[in-house]
Amino acid sequence: MGTFCTGALILAEAGLLDGKRAATHWRSCSRLAQRYPSVSVDADPIFVRERNVYTSAGVTAGMDLALALVEQDHGPRLARCELMLFLKRPAGLSQFSANLEVQMADCGRVPDPRRRRSS
Repeated sequence: MGTFCTGALILAEAGLLDGKRAATHWRSCSRLAQRYPSVSVDADPIFVRERNVYTSAGVTAGMDLALALVEQDHGPRLARCELMLFLKRPAGLSQFSANLEVQMADCGRVPDPRRRRSS
């Protein structure tokens, strides 16, 4: 069983992450940890395999997780040669990217769409 991004919150709510290590999008790590203290939230890797449960940091990390699952079941040739992705990242790769941080520096704070602006 597995999930991408904040789907880890759904698995946690169902009790499927109790006593397990899990990943989720870096912006949701503290929410997952606060709401579900029995889950060991790992904020760094792009995906985590914990026994029979798989969680990933975000949607793009979910593609890396999917390729890892294909590789696990069908071998590296299919995962790397037949299914094309620019770069297949390993599970332990950090969610945090210095390149992305530089790219995002001029973006400022992204407004929360749930909060309405007052005129």
